[in-house]
Amino acid sequence: MDQTFRNPKPHLQQVDYIRAIASLAVALFHLGGKTLPVLKYGWLGVEMFFLLSGFIICWSLPEHYSWRMSGTFIGKRLLRIEPPYLVSVLMALLINLLGSRANHPGLIDVLCHIAYLNNFTGRPYLSPVYWTLGIEFQYYIFIAFCFPFLVKKWGVYLIPALCLLPAWFPFPGSTLGGVFSFFGLGIIYYFYLSGKKAWPELLIIGILVTAVCVFENGWLPASAGLLALGILALPLKGNRVVAFFSRISFSLYLTHDLVGSNWVVFIGSKLPKTIIYKALEFSSGILISVLFAFLFYKLVEEPCLKYAKRLIYPKP
Repeated sequence: MDQTFRNPKPHLQQVDYIRAIASLAVALFHLGGKTLPVLKYGWLGVEMFFLLSGFIICWSLPEHYSWRMSGTFIGKRLLRIEPPYLVSVLMALLINLLGSRANHPGLIDVLCHIAYLNNFTGRPYLSPVYWTLGIEFQYYIFIAFCFPFLVKKWGVYLIPALCLLPAWFPFPGSTLGGVFSFFGLGIIYYFYLSGKKAWPELLIIGILVTAVCVFENGWLPASAGLLALGILALPLKGNRVVAFFSRISFSLYLTHDLVGSNWVVFIGSKLPKTIIYKALEFSSGILISVLFAFLFYKLVEEPCLKYAKRLIYPKP
C-alpha cells in the first residue's frame, strides 16, 4: 500500500496578485525609493508577504496534519527556499569581494547567513531583504510544531495571545514575535476559508489581532497587511502578467537589490544628474532586475520547486 498521500488544493488567483504586487513594491522601493518619493512606501510589501505567508503556509498543509509530518514540512520548505537563498548569498559575496569595501564578511558572517542567525546577533545581512527570510523561517518552525494546537477547538485563541506575548516578554533581535500579528491575520483567514472555525468567532479575534497589529507596528504597516487580506477576499480572475510576476516573485525579491540596485548605482555614476537620466537609471534597473529574476527562476528556483513537490507527506 502506498504510504504517502497527496492533498491537492485549488490554486488561488488572489495569491498571485499579492506576490506580484508585494515583490514589485519592494523592488521599486530599493531601486528608486530614495529618489522618487512616490516609491518610498514600497517597503510595505514586506508586511503583505508576512500576511500571505501566514495564510498560504497553512493552506498548503495536508488535512489531518500531525507532528510526525513536521520533518516532511520542514524538508519541503528547505528544498523550496534554501538553495535559491544560498545562491543569492554567493552572489552577494562575489559582488562584495569585487567591490571597494574595506571590510569584507568573514566566515562567521557567512555561517550566520546560512542559519539565519543575523536576526538574533545583530550582524548586518549582505542584502537588506534577508532579514525577512529569517522571520519566515521562524514561522515555518512555529507552524511545523504548533499547527496541531491551532486547529483544536480552542487553538484559535492562541493567536491573539501570541501577538501580545512580546509586550510582556520582549525578544532580542528581529524575531517572529514582533510581527506575528501579520501572520496571525493570515492564519485567521485560513480558518475562515477552510471552514474550520465559525466566522463570528474569527471576526472578533481578527479585530483584536488587527488592533494589536496597529499598536505594535503602526497604522501604515497594518494597512498594508489589511490590503493583502482584502486582496485575498476578492473574486479575482487569472491574468498572464500577474501570473508571470507571481512566478518570479521570490527570485525578484532575492536578487533585485544585488543586481538592479548595483546597476542603478553604477550607471548613475556615469550619467548626468538630471531627471531624464535618473528616469533612465531607474527604468533600466527595473528591467534588468526582472530579466535577471526570470533567468534566476528558470535556472535555480524552478528546479528546487520541482524537487520540493516530490517530497510527499506520509499518511496520517
